[in-house]
Amino acid sequence: MATINDPITSTNIERVGESATSTTGAGHVTVKPIPASIGHYRTSIVLTMATTQAANSRLFEIRNTGANLIIPTRIRVGSMTTGTVTTAYLMRLGLYRCTSFTAVDTTNTVTPTSSVRRTTGMSAYPGNANVRHVTVAGAAAGMTGGGLTKDANEAGTHLYWTSTTVPTAPNPIVMVTSEILDDVNGTHPWVFAQNEGFEIENVTVGSGTANVVQVLIDVSWAEVAAY
Repeated sequence: MATINDPITSTNIERVGESATSTTGAGHVTVKPIPASIGHYRTSIVLTMATTQAANSRLFEIRNTGANLIIPTRIRVGSMTTGTVTTAYLMRLGLYRCTSFTAVDTTNTVTPTSSVRRTTGMSAYPGNANVRHVTVAGAAAGMTGGGLTKDANEAGTHLYWTSTTVPTAPNPIVMVTSEILDDVNGTHPWVFAQNEGFEIENVTVGSGTANVVQVLIDVSWAEVAAY
């Protein structure tokens, strides 16, 4: 095992990993998650788009209600046609940073239940995050009633060309997924203070008459006292 000793306090020793025994060997380093004094959290939902899903209709949002900081660590979205779509179209989902986020939406909303990453040493889900998603069965207007200011431009985008019918062999249903957030490995993460957060919305109008498309949203985040 290789170690790094603190030059100021000799009793502080950091373990690096297995020692390298060859001239070209490198130290074995294990990357740890963001140290979270409050907790790490994750939620995953599957939604159905409504007929004529409105442009810029909100599907998912997280607002920081407290003095701690919220740092998203993963945002993954996916979509696939699971029924009839009257008119095929290019579905576009957008990720937006939000400021002046004084209240989450109150209409067409669901408060998801999920779990903290670790039972001991972390606050129960969802910490100081207000988490909402649109009703699972779909709502054409999306979520409404909240107070927020979103950035003018998307921070992440997911594109998916819908089919008029469910794909079959030799082209069976395959969910198209996108990682729409930097993986915080070498990049500066989003850090949300109180009354800040983000939302995911349907950017383009969905098909009329029938629009059976399902959307997956996977989100992980950490809550910390300082960063």
